[in-house]
Amino acid sequence: LASKKSASEMQMTMISCTLFIAAAFANRAEIQTTNLRNLGSASVDRIKASWGKALSIGSHKTNMNCKYDSGVNKEFLKEVSFKGETSASDDVKLGYEVTRDFGNSQTDLRLTADTQGTKLSVDVEGGKVQEVSAERQVDIGDRKVDLNPSWLVQAKTARVKLMSVFGDGRVSAQVDYATEGKETAYELGYSMELEEGKQVSATLTPRTKQLEVELVDNNFEAGATWKGTANLNLDHPGKDVLDSAKVTLSRAWNW
Repeated sequence: LASKKSASEMQMTMISCTLFIAAAFANRAEIQTTNLRNLGSASVDRIKASWGKALSIGSHKTNMNCKYDSGVNKEFLKEVSFKGETSASDDVKLGYEVTRDFGNSQTDLRLTADTQGTKLSVDVEGGKVQEVSAERQVDIGDRKVDLNPSWLVQAKTARVKLMSVFGDGRVSAQVDYATEGKETAYELGYSMELEEGKQVSATLTPRTKQLEVELVDNNFEAGATWKGTANLNLDHPGKDVLDSAKVTLSRAWNW
């Protein structure tokens, strides 16, 4: 019994130390609850924190970012990343981001190249190329559209993302085409600013009949960002839609 108690106390000490370090050095922290459907038992069930610092290695400058997420690992950091860029020429800017995920012991790499208004990206996860993409703003009629085509290598899926200003908000669309199964999936989104510092957005996935509505409020409390998210299953008619909704509330602030 004494041995079990000591092991438990040691584990709690490690958790407390990690939380203290994450909080002490974080420049942004977030607490989250996902049980708002039952206010009587609602409690903070996730803590996130991040800390960034600019570093100089010789003449090269890079940005280090550490992230902690108690939902992934209560005892240690979730990941550490290094991000930087350099100019290959007057017209070409190269960038990189290396991320070490301590949860799955995997190192991911993202390489980018910006040239003449087009951004090319390659994402490598666990030593395998996952995605190759391009981003550019184009004119379609009298409307400017952010165009982002990509190829998901491992999934053998072609993806196109579109985003444009529409009225007082922004509309977005994503189309995925799986070449092996010849299946097409869509995702539609809309976001707008209700007032300065307060935004609302909605994302619909027709295939799964999932609707996500998110409200972000920077005015409710000075120095903090409150975010409420509701995930609805439209496959349930009428009152069942609300009964099956998953509601999440989070508060984030800078240190």
